[in-house]
Amino acid sequence: MRLIGLDAVVCERVRASLRGGPFHFTRADPHPTEDEPDLYITQVQDLEELGGRFAPVIACGPPGLLRSAFLGGCADYLREPWAPEELELRALAVLSRVRRSFEFPWGTVSFEGKDLRTPRGMVTLSRQESKILRLLLRARGDPVPRASLACEVWGSPDRARGRAIDVHVASLRKKVRSVETAAGRFIACVRGAGYMIP
Repeated sequence: MRLIGLDAVVCERVRASLRGGPFHFTRADPHPTEDEPDLYITQVQDLEELGGRFAPVIACGPPGLLRSAFLGGCADYLREPWAPEELELRALAVLSRVRRSFEFPWGTVSFEGKDLRTPRGMVTLSRQESKILRLLLRARGDPVPRASLACEVWGSPDRARGRAIDVHVASLRKKVRSVETAAGRFIACVRGAGYMIP
């Protein structure tokens, strides 16, 4: 399991805490260009930097900031002082609660890393396709504007003006249909509003 830390001090504590545990820990930029990690850990004041990420976040800090941390979207909170065992147990608990499977009329879909599994098979998505799918699944039932998808994939809404998003969505639909014909179009185009997974 990949755990990503942002703050240097927290990173050193985490690295020392997780020796021999089930996690592979690295320090990284809050907007990684590679696959999304399984879990982030950060100081509560850096929580805003992680807005819109698919992976859950454990924030840490003083007890007085617990409420604001949860309002900021963290999945769990480590109150100072915290012990290494507490971090590992909380991380495992958060990961056990994370929703990685989604119900559809034609079956259950699970999505981890770049692998999408359906009742009839598995397909590996490109980095761009997996980022688009994560955002659409997070907003399931609501249309996601093309500019938001472009920001998620390339960090800029400017790419929404071209056809790149449409090409990636078409490729994503095709890959899902290749392993699950009952999925149909899977991703709906909502005229004037963007794309949506119903």
